[in-house]
Amino acid sequence: MKKNILAYLQNNRENYISGCYISRELGVTRAAVWKQICELRRQGYKISARPNRGYCLEKEPDLLEKSILEERGIKFYERVDSTNLAARHLAEEGCPSYTTVIAEEQLQGRGRLGRGWFSPANSGLWFSIILRPEKITPATAAPVTLVTATALASSLHKNHALTVKIKWPNDLLVGDKKFGGILSEMKGEPDRIEYLILGIGLNINQEPEDFPADLNPQATSLSAEAGLFFDRTSLFLTLWDDLCRAYEQFLKEGFTPFRSRLLFYNSFIGKEVTVNWTGGSLKGRALDLDRDGSLLVRDEKGELHKIFYGEIN
Repeated sequence: MKKNILAYLQNNRENYISGCYISRELGVTRAAVWKQICELRRQGYKISARPNRGYCLEKEPDLLEKSILEERGIKFYERVDSTNLAARHLAEEGCPSYTTVIAEEQLQGRGRLGRGWFSPANSGLWFSIILRPEKITPATAAPVTLVTATALASSLHKNHALTVKIKWPNDLLVGDKKFGGILSEMKGEPDRIEYLILGIGLNINQEPEDFPADLNPQATSLSAEAGLFFDRTSLFLTLWDDLCRAYEQFLKEGFTPFRSRLLFYNSFIGKEVTVNWTGGSLKGRALDLDRDGSLLVRDEKGELHKIFYGEIN
């Protein structure tokens, strides 16, 4: 029914069409038509309504192109709880490496340390990539989040001239505001990895007023910062290709070739930081990244610390 109602609106673009006419043509109640209009609005369609005139389609959302994505083997969902959760189900079923899940909307998007991730429909890129590295251990794979951040920053810089900064270990910034984050999850044993899931959330075409009040001061989107509207399907495919190449290089060469690139995009070296982790924190100056991607911080007493896990403020 929703597709038929949308077709009526599209065929009468910029003109009003009555709900009574649509309900009669489809053999449904006007209340049923109204329910589907509300669902289309939730999906990003701008539909005005006027008494005695009906409905008018004013603007369509930028929808991910399902057919193009599925031709590349990408698993597309209109809506999921989280793409990491959907990816985990596929990984448990034995899907191959590089299987990728993407969704128009996440209902329970997740960030690090149990935080939520605001993932509205038709505006960002919410996706997860499954990897099955056979020849590296969990310890060797630890820098994979940094590799992901570096590959994304490099791709956006190279293809769109965007000045992206990385805040260790998983935040992507434009200016001082965050537009992206990475959530890595792993299943394995001390000497082997069964699978890695790399969840990526990127704010693409949101306007500043689209963010909740509590996020607005620190969140942004690529569109808001660049003054451009991005074709999300094309952008995703470019990023996905660059990410897959980066992972192949990482599996062959380790973190070493990525370290200098990450330092180029870093937002933290030389700054006073607070490192937070579950159950503790540390204040000091961020000095460098070690060869394994860990953060080197000198505290207020002059003692040097090597931080493997946490986040910085």
